[in-house]
Amino acid sequence: ADRKSKPNVVFLFADQMRAHDLGCMGNSQVITPNLDKLASEGLLVENMIAASPVCTPYRGQLMTGRYGHATGVVHNDIKLPNSEITIADQMKEAGYHTGYIGKWHLAGHRDNPVAKEDRRSWDFWAVRNCSHRHFDPQYWINDETEGVTVDGWEPEVQTDVAIEYIRTHSDHPFFLTVSYGPPHNPYKAPERFVKQYEGREFNERPNVPPRSDKDRDQLLHYDAMVTSLDECVGRISKELDRAGLTENTILVFTSDHGDMLGSQGHELKQRPWEESINVPFIIRQPGKIKAGQQRDWIVSSVDLMPTLLGLCGASIPNKVQGIDQSNLFWGKAGEKRESAFLFNTHNGGGPGCDWRGIRTKGWVYAFHMEDDWILYDLKSDPYQLNNLVGRSEYKTKRDELRQALDTQRAELGENLPLNGRLPDPIRLPKPA
Repeated sequence: ADRKSKPNVVFLFADQMRAHDLGCMGNSQVITPNLDKLASEGLLVENMIAASPVCTPYRGQLMTGRYGHATGVVHNDIKLPNSEITIADQMKEAGYHTGYIGKWHLAGHRDNPVAKEDRRSWDFWAVRNCSHRHFDPQYWINDETEGVTVDGWEPEVQTDVAIEYIRTHSDHPFFLTVSYGPPHNPYKAPERFVKQYEGREFNERPNVPPRSDKDRDQLLHYDAMVTSLDECVGRISKELDRAGLTENTILVFTSDHGDMLGSQGHELKQRPWEESINVPFIIRQPGKIKAGQQRDWIVSSVDLMPTLLGLCGASIPNKVQGIDQSNLFWGKAGEKRESAFLFNTHNGGGPGCDWRGIRTKGWVYAFHMEDDWILYDLKSDPYQLNNLVGRSEYKTKRDELRQALDTQRAELGENLPLNGRLPDPIRLPKPA
C-alpha cells in the first residue's frame, strides 16, 4: 500500500478531562506546553461535545459512530454488542494494523481480562477493562490471561507501551488508540507534577460556590494530572519525530467527557453544563490540516469514528449516525454541524438522571424528565451563571430549541422512557 495515502493515526484520549483545563483554550493556570504546541501545529476545535458525557457510552460512540440508544450502550458497564461494526473493523479492512492501549470499559462488566471475541479487530491489545488505580498500573496483553503489573504512574507506563508499539510497527500503516485514566478521580497526582504548581495563582471557575480547601486541592491535583498527560503527549510526539513518522501521522488528543469539579455545585459528569460536555479536541496532520487554527465548529463524539475513517480513506458503514468531518478539517467544503444532541439516561453506575439536550454554538437547552431544565446564552454567559429557562422573554428561544431537540430525537429514533430522577443529595437548581 502507498504509505502516503494511508496516514498512521495515533488517537489519544483522557478520561474526564474538560476543555477548560488547557492552556490553548485560554486557561493560564494549567501547565500544558505540549498540548499547546500541538494546537499550534494543527487544529483546535473549541466546541467538541461529548454527546453522552459518561465513560462507556462515549466509548461505544467512538467505536461505532452511533448513539447509545442505537447500540444499546446507554450507560456504564454495558457490553458493546459484537454485531456492531467498529472503527477497528474498518481500519483493518483498509489495510491498517490496529492497536489499543489502556482503559476499555466496553466489556459489560468491570473484570479483566476481556474475552478475545469482545476485542474483535484490535491486532495489538494492552488493556485493563476498568479501574481508576492510577498508581497501580496493570494490563493484559493480547490473549494472555495473566496481567502484567508494573510500578509507576499508569499514563507513563501506557505511553511506554505506545512508544514501543510505534517503534515496532513503523513499516506498515497503523491505527493506535491510547485510552488514559487520568484526570478521572481519585484526584491524586504524582508529587513531581504537583510541585510544578507551587506558588502559582490558582482560582476556581466563577460558577463554583465557595468550597473547602480540601475541594480546592482537588482542582490542583486534577490539573497536575492533566500536566502528566501533557508530558505523555510530548513523549509520543517526540517518538513520531524520531521515527520519521510525524509528516505522515494524524495525531489526535481528546477526552471522553469533562468534570464539573464543583461548578454549579455539582461533581463529576453526566450533566448538560459545559464542564461536563465540552472536551478538548486537537488534531494535527502536517500538510493536510492547516496549522495554528482555532475553530468554533461543533463536533460531536459520534463524529469521531466516521471522521477518522474519512481522513484515512477507509469506508464508513451505512449505519453510522455521526458526520464525517474530514473535508471540513482539510479546509474543503463539508457538512458542518449546527448542533449536538445531548443524551443521558438514568443508571446504577454513577450519579445519573434522565435528560436530553441540544448544544449549538451560542446556546444550550436541556429538559429533565419532562420538565424544562436549563437554557443558557453561551455567548454572553460563558460560565452559565444565569439560567434563562423560566424567563418569559426567552420563551421563543426555548421553544425553538425544544422543537429542534424533538426533531433530532425523532430523526435519530431516540424515544427511550424518561424515568430517572437525580439522586439526593444533589437537587436540581430551580430556574431563575
